[in-house]
Amino acid sequence: MRLLAALTAAASLAAAGCVTVSEGVGGWGEIGADAVVLVGKIEIVPRVRPEEQTFRAGWDVFNTRRHHIGRAILFMSDQPRYQERTGDALNPPLEETYFLTVPRSRRFMVKGSVTMELVARAVTARQSVMDHTELLFHGPIELDIRPADKAIYVGTLQLHRDEFHEVTRAEVRDHFSAAYADFTKKFGADLPLRKALLTPLRTK
Repeated sequence: MRLLAALTAAASLAAAGCVTVSEGVGGWGEIGADAVVLVGKIEIVPRVRPEEQTFRAGWDVFNTRRHHIGRAILFMSDQPRYQERTGDALNPPLEETYFLTVPRSRRFMVKGSVTMELVARAVTARQSVMDHTELLFHGPIELDIRPADKAIYVGTLQLHRDEFHEVTRAEVRDHFSAAYADFTKKFGADLPLRKALLTPLRTK
């Protein structure tokens, strides 16, 4: 329930220019002077099937459904701890190369998850509760962002899960050649992309 509230707040505040929710970047010219493009991929093993994800949250005025289905949600911060008002979220698609912008000061991924179920359930005529199940991967993890960087390749984060949607193993694979091919196809050749692989996230 807190995650939906955070994303709803993020969507409304984004309209006011207070926070960002990065779902992708269209072109090199969109990258601000204080931003860095993250290039990578998130793979869930076994893959999340469409029928495994359920989203019924009532009146979805900000279309927050799009943040949850087939995507991960990564909260970024300038401090290595999650706070309710952490103001920047990355929203990468699963199983494909992503291109996301993040302010270079927001170098800590403090919470990451994939929504499995988010369902509003009425308990009275005026009150409802939220059933929320998520595949949660652990932070914090610090990105290796350097002053000269405009784009960094962070690797393929591969998360193995059990039948209870618990992450049992996390590892980072280096698929730089394939990612760089996607990068040049999107942005053009001869642009800088430095390899800065994530350190594997801890599991329980």
